[in-house]
Order: sequence, then C-alpha cells, then structure tokens
Amino acid sequence: MRTFIAIELEEETKAQLAEVQAEAEKLCRRGNYTPKENFHLTLHFLGEVQEEDLDYLHEAIYETARRNRPFTMTIDKIGFFPRGNKGILWAGIERSNHLQRLFSTLEKSLEQQGFARERKGLSPHITLGREVESQRNFTDVQRGVRVEPMRVSVRSISLMESVRRGARLMYVPVFRQNLIGK
Repeated sequence: MRTFIAIELEEETKAQLAEVQAEAEKLCRRGNYTPKENFHLTLHFLGEVQEEDLDYLHEAIYETARRNRPFTMTIDKIGFFPRGNKGILWAGIERSNHLQRLFSTLEKSLEQQGFARERKGLSPHITLGREVESQRNFTDVQRGVRVEPMRVSVRSISLMESVRRGARLMYVPVFRQNLIGK
C-alpha cells in the first residue's frame, strides 16, 4: 500500500482552499488541480509499505501524538515549485514552532521504528495543483490571488493510503491518532 503521514483538514478549510484554487485557476492556462477532498498537509511520505509495517507505523504515530499537544497553524499564502514551464501550485503555512516540533518528533519516532527520515525536511504546504502552467508568469498569479489567513486546528495526525479508483486518486485514512501531549 502507498502511504504517507498527514494532517487532515476540516471541511471549512478545504472549502476556503478550493476558493483560492479557483481564483488561481482563472490566471492559469491549465493544470491538474487537486480535488478538494484530497487537500491535506503531508508530514512524511512513506511510499510503499507492507501490512506487517502497520503496527510499527501505529506505534511511531502514537509516540508522536503522546509528545505533542493540539495547536493552531495558519495558511497564509500561495506559492509555486517550478518544473520547467509548469509547476506545483501550493498553499503555504506560516512558520510554526509547534508544527516543526511535531515533524521532528515524528521523524525520531519513525526512525526508532526502523523507517528512514524524510530527506527534504519539512516544507509545509498543501498541494493545490500539479503541472500548472500560468498564463504569463507565476508572480502574476501570486499578486492576483488574495489569501485571507486561515487558522487551522491541528488535533490529530493520520496514516493515509493513496488509493486509485478508476481514474480517480483518493487519500483514505488508515488510522488517526489524536494529539495528547502535555
């Protein structure tokens, strides 16, 4: 199964992100836009894991949750990772010590369970589209799309499975753990 560990978003936040995405789409020629129900913040991409790995992943996620309490983060901008004349359109997260601590704790817990650390570190973003091509340049898209700061409550982390149903890609929670730290 193809998996990753993520922060799931509430429906209200997903709806606000869909509005930002729609505004950006008007300023772009084309793109493969993320369906609203798939919006999330990836903490650690695992890739293919076996059924026998699930207990170890559950333990790592539980240990992470035990050491982190709920917090709030803010989505406050859009950005673009260029890939030639196209790129990835994303919504960015304001710098957060709580989010960085959650990520660091997760990395240590995963390593203790035998999983490799995330090579790139944490670049907190929510993918709004892939293969996005702006009409002129991405700076115009950033200037043309107003992002009202969105406060997001982070109360849990989830092991997610990437599942394809026909042509549709869906992200399905395998299990979720509430943050319970002191």
